[in-house]
Amino acid sequence: MLRKIIMVTLALSAAAVSAETITRSDVIDRIEGMWLGQIVANMAGRATEGKYSGSYPNPAESVPWVLKGPEESWPADDDTDIEYIALDTLETCGINPSAGQLASQWLDHITSSGIYISNRQAWYLMGDGFLPPETGSRNYNMHWYSIDCQITNEIIGAINPGLAQHAIETTRKFALMSNEGFPVHAAQFYSCMYSNAYFQSDIRTLIDEALEIIPHTSRSYQVVQDVLTWYDEDMLDGTPDWRSLRQKLYDYYGSGPYAMGRYYNWIESTVNLGATVMSLLYGGGDYKETVQIGILAGWDCDCNPATAGGIIGIINGRSGLPQDLFGPDVCSNVYSQTYRVNLPLSETIESIANRAADIAEINIVANGGTVTVAEDDYIYDIPLQNSLSGDFPVSQSDGPKGLVAEALTEGIDVSPDAAKNNQNPDNDRYNLNSIIDGVATNVHNGVRPYWSYGSEVDRDWYSLNFSQPVIINSVTFYEGDIVWGGINTYVASDSSRGGYFEDLTVEFLDDGQYVEVSGLIQSEPLIRTKMYQIIRFDFDSVITSSVRIIGTAGGSQKYTTILELEAGGSVDTFYGDFDKSGSVDNLDFAVLALNWGYGGSAAVDYNDDGFIDSFELIVFAENWMSTR
Repeated sequence: MLRKIIMVTLALSAAAVSAETITRSDVIDRIEGMWLGQIVANMAGRATEGKYSGSYPNPAESVPWVLKGPEESWPADDDTDIEYIALDTLETCGINPSAGQLASQWLDHITSSGIYISNRQAWYLMGDGFLPPETGSRNYNMHWYSIDCQITNEIIGAINPGLAQHAIETTRKFALMSNEGFPVHAAQFYSCMYSNAYFQSDIRTLIDEALEIIPHTSRSYQVVQDVLTWYDEDMLDGTPDWRSLRQKLYDYYGSGPYAMGRYYNWIESTVNLGATVMSLLYGGGDYKETVQIGILAGWDCDCNPATAGGIIGIINGRSGLPQDLFGPDVCSNVYSQTYRVNLPLSETIESIANRAADIAEINIVANGGTVTVAEDDYIYDIPLQNSLSGDFPVSQSDGPKGLVAEALTEGIDVSPDAAKNNQNPDNDRYNLNSIIDGVATNVHNGVRPYWSYGSEVDRDWYSLNFSQPVIINSVTFYEGDIVWGGINTYVASDSSRGGYFEDLTVEFLDDGQYVEVSGLIQSEPLIRTKMYQIIRFDFDSVITSSVRIIGTAGGSQKYTTILELEAGGSVDTFYGDFDKSGSVDNLDFAVLALNWGYGGSAAVDYNDDGFIDSFELIVFAENWMSTR
C-alpha cells in the first residue's frame, strides 16, 4: 500500500488553475463503481462472447445477469486481472515505470495460463528479452491490431480523476506493451473518458472530448466519428434503433461489403470500439441499458460492455448504480484471481479502490493539485488540463512515391504485376494496384497488405512496369504481415501459413528476359519472425522498362504479402546533358570534370554511389555528341 500523502494548503502554480474539487471518499466510491461496473457487465457477456460476430446481433431482447452474492466472490479474467497487475506496477514502480519495469512486472505475475491474443504474444516476447514497445509492435506481435490494450488499461483513467492528459500519456506507455497504432488510440480514448467521467456525466460530451485526442489519421478516429454520424442520423426521427446502426458497423467495419477486407476477427480493436461507443450512446447513461446493448451487439461482448459499464460506474459511483445489481445484499464484495502469481488471490473491492485512490492522490499532486484535510475526509483540488493531445498523426498518402511518382508526372505509365494478379479495389488483400499507392504503413489507417494467396508458383514475384525505359538503381520492399497457424502460439515456434519470402533478389527486364541485377546490396536480412520489414535493395544502375523482386514464398501455403513497392532512379535515360542544351558536348564534359571524384553533384552521379568515376565516364562517352 502506498504511503498516504497529506498536504495542507499547497499553492498551485500560475500555469495550473484549480478547476475541480472532489473528496477521497467520492473517488473511492467511483472506483468501486468502475471496478464492479466492469465485472458485472463482463460476467453477463461471457456466455455469448464471440458468438454474434456476423451480420446479425443477438436477437434476444436481453441477457440474464450473472451475480455473485455476498458469500461468494467475483472471478477474474483477462479483462480485469491485467489491470490488477497495472495497479501493482504503479504501486511498486511509481507512476512513471520504465519499459524494463513493465516487462519485469509481467514476467513476475503472468504465466501461460489465462493470457491470450496480443497480451500472450507480448508475454512470450518479454520472455525472449524484448521490451515495450517492441513487444506490442506490428514487427513482432502478430496480434498488434487486437482489442487487448483497450480492455486492460481503463484503470489508468480511473486513477487520474480529471487529469486526462496524464491519463492518456500513461495509458500509451502501458498500451504499447501489447499493441501499436490504432488500438493504442482506442485505449487512450477510453482512458480519457474514464478520467473525465469524474466531472462530466453527459455521455456525448465525454465521447466528443475523448475523440479530440485521437489522431484524425487513425482508424479508431474514423470508426468513432462514423458511429456518431450514424447515431445522429438515426435519432432524426426520434426513434432510436441501435440494431440498424449495428448493421452499418458490420457493413463498414466487420465482414460487410464496404469494409475493404480490413476486418480481422471478433477480437480486433476497431469493430469493438465502434460497438462500445454505440452502446454508450444508445444507453444514454443508464447502466443496465448500456450493458445490455453492449452484450447484444456481439463481437467481443464481454469486454465491450465491461468498458462501457466502467464509465457509468465512475459517473455514478457504486452508491449510484442499480442496487438490485450492486447492493450489499446481492453483490459480492470480494475479487478473486487465480491466474496471476505473486499477487493476492482475493481482495475486497474496498481495498482495491483504496489502493487505486492512493495512486490517484499521487497523480493529483504530481500534476499540480492539492490535498487538504477536512474533518474525516480529504479534499482534492484538481487543476484543469486544457489542450489535450494524443499521438501524432501519420500523414496519409498523397500518391505514389519515388520513381513511380516521377514517371507518372512525366507522362510515363506505370503498372504493377505479380505472380498472383488480383484487381479488386474493394478489398485490400486483392488490390494489386495498392502496392504503388504510396501507403507504406498501416499503423494508423489499418489497411491490409496485398497477398498472393493461391498463387501456386515455385517463385513468387512483384514487378513495376514502365511504358518506356527508365533508369533504376534501387527497389524498396515494404513487407506485409505473416499469417500464422496458431492464434495463441508464439511466433518463434509457430508454423506459419504464409505471408513472407524465404529468399529474395531483384531482376530487371533485358531484351525480353528477366535477369538478376549486379552489385546487389540488401539493407537487412529477411527475418521470418519479423513482420512488416522495410528492405531496400541497391544495385548497379540499369535502363529497363520493368523491375521485380522475386523469391521463394514461405509458409505451408506458400504465399507472400506486400504493402508497397518503390523504385529509385531517374526517368531521364539521356545521361550527360547537364546544361539541358539538348546535346552532350564540351560544356557538359567540363561539368563532368569539375565533379570528378568523391562527393560530386547528385545530378552527375549516374549510379548514385557517391562517386563520379569511370562508370559515369563510360555512359557519358556513349552519348558523346548525341542529341535528344
